[in-house]
Amino acid sequence: MREPWKISMHGGHSGDFSKHGQDDLEPIVKAAIAFGYTTFGVTAHAPRSADKFLYSEEVEAGYTPQDLDADFANYVTEARRLQSTYADQLEILVGVEIENVPEAAFDAEVAALRKRHNLDYIVGGVHWVNEMPFDTTLEDFDAVVASSGGLEPFLLRYYDLVAQMIDRVRPEIVGHLDVPRLYAGDSAAMQSPAIRQKVDAVLDRILAGGMLLELNTSALRKGLTELYPAAWIVGRARDAKIHFTLSDDSHSVPQVGAHISDGRDYLTAHGVRSIYALTRSGERRPISLR
Repeated sequence: MREPWKISMHGGHSGDFSKHGQDDLEPIVKAAIAFGYTTFGVTAHAPRSADKFLYSEEVEAGYTPQDLDADFANYVTEARRLQSTYADQLEILVGVEIENVPEAAFDAEVAALRKRHNLDYIVGGVHWVNEMPFDTTLEDFDAVVASSGGLEPFLLRYYDLVAQMIDRVRPEIVGHLDVPRLYAGDSAAMQSPAIRQKVDAVLDRILAGGMLLELNTSALRKGLTELYPAAWIVGRARDAKIHFTLSDDSHSVPQVGAHISDGRDYLTAHGVRSIYALTRSGERRPISLR
């Protein structure tokens, strides 16, 4: 059933254009229509410009950065075709989820990618700390934490990188803000006074930049008990009058729409009464959750 609040602004990571996705993009879009989404943003990962930034599944497939560039170009072509084909059934936006590597130049690479492909919008997130991936496996996470000198120093660095990403890229949406919780769990370090201060600094930037903060439901299907971000961050963002958006971060057909109803309930339970969807015209569409 199509209801206005059924939106996802981040997802559609399909197997035809990503080695860690499953199912082709068109079946995922058809699943979005069947679920009743009114807006569905597809956001393939940005290609990375050096071999050392390839993910393990890409290395195993013999990929090169040039292959990533080609896949991304093909993704945009196919996404634009689907955007036109299904325009009468679903508003599809074609975007990118950025990669914050290399640290010295990722913002310039994202800007060039956006211009080259005329992308509708950007989802900004941080998946790398010390130019090492941390949300891929527990082993990767532990390695990055060790290289940082412990969990809290890692988290401090992570939120510094999120702040830098916001300043340098100015994405329309800031995604899965507390994604280190995937492996850090409910560690006290996740809410230490120093971390709360860093989160507040990030929220200040989101508000000042007029960006949307994503409520990402993938945390539940990954075994966490709270969505991204955790309730205390939702409360701080709500009090700051930051605008939220909603997404399933889908990587396959079965994940389309997963826990979106839980996301709506989670927001309303914490006093959030509306969300926002981006539109192809570049505007924001306010949507009541009531």
